[in-house]
Amino acid sequence: MDLSDLFLVLVSNANVNCLCAVQFGIRLLQLIVAYFRKIDETTLKQNFVVLQALIDEAVDYGYPQITDSEAFQDFITPSGINENSIKMAPKAEVISKKLTGEVPWRNDGLIYRVNEMFIDVLEDINLLMSPSGEILQSDVIGRIVVNNFLSGMPQCNLILNRRAYGDSNATDSESPIEPVERVSGLNAAKLEDVTFHTCVRLNKFDEAQNISFIPPDGEFTLMSYCAKMDVRPPMSITSVHVQEASKTRIVIEFVLKCNSDEQESTDISVRIPCPTNTASAKPKVSRGKAVYTAKEGCIVWTIPKMRSGEEHSFSCEVIQIAPTNESSVSLWARPLINIKFKCVSKSLTGLHIDELRVHEPVFFYQPNKWIRYTTQAGQYECRI
Repeated sequence: MDLSDLFLVLVSNANVNCLCAVQFGIRLLQLIVAYFRKIDETTLKQNFVVLQALIDEAVDYGYPQITDSEAFQDFITPSGINENSIKMAPKAEVISKKLTGEVPWRNDGLIYRVNEMFIDVLEDINLLMSPSGEILQSDVIGRIVVNNFLSGMPQCNLILNRRAYGDSNATDSESPIEPVERVSGLNAAKLEDVTFHTCVRLNKFDEAQNISFIPPDGEFTLMSYCAKMDVRPPMSITSVHVQEASKTRIVIEFVLKCNSDEQESTDISVRIPCPTNTASAKPKVSRGKAVYTAKEGCIVWTIPKMRSGEEHSFSCEVIQIAPTNESSVSLWARPLINIKFKCVSKSLTGLHIDELRVHEPVFFYQPNKWIRYTTQAGQYECRI
């Protein structure tokens, strides 16, 4: 596996399951990132002792064992192995039960005054748009992020709407949400490449079509997925006009439009690349603020929020440094315009949480439940 300047190499003296080896390598990298936040040569050299301890616990005699960071945090700290926790019999027993038990990702004896569970359905839309507004490529990458503060060992059941299982014929009577065509203005989306956290009981998911799990404490990604779909873009660029008036002057004009379905788009940022020999840029916008950043070589146009159907214009005169000779004159390549935004209470794929059940066999509490849907721009680009 290639990691920029580093390589992760797995060596075997027998014909092993290659998919198992690749998956172990991925989980090992996730474990290292959970401890050191990043992976580079300097970080690995500075934390060589801890890295060796992690690998020694993750694999025994060539067999993968444990790759969950939650299971290691009690006795392997960023500064090394915590010998006190291993030498003390009570703590050692707790660690042993945690590593070998059914729920190694969660500690026993967790108590909270207020039991709460926050669920975020986050979807990133990747889109490429032509100057005429035609969608050339689009897909959605989504994930369900859970942040919980629950006492004891809660049994959780997350019930999704039928569209989450690829049923594009679900009607209003079968699901409490509206059909996807009316919600997002797109064709029915089938979720692909669905992956779950270790805590999910996959047999329950296959039988009852709901996500049953005992959650780790704190924040974690319960589920991730992707969907290739034809989507009406929440933000679009229209009326594009680029004129190379002279060898040292370019005029850029376009209109930014919000197409979000009766929703409000916030934190809008548009990055307009400029030629490498730009001397100055004078942007004019109907709303927000546009600033030329010489270090990044682009104009950054920011707008706090836009409502559905709202349009704002952009125009800019770019002055370039005059070429020293005719041979150095080159045409501007017109790179892509990048757009960032966020839409709350919106799910492009139509995925919806119908019900969340939490049962704790000892404390019998009813937690506060909070569910939020957010769509934001991933690699959202427009040609000019």
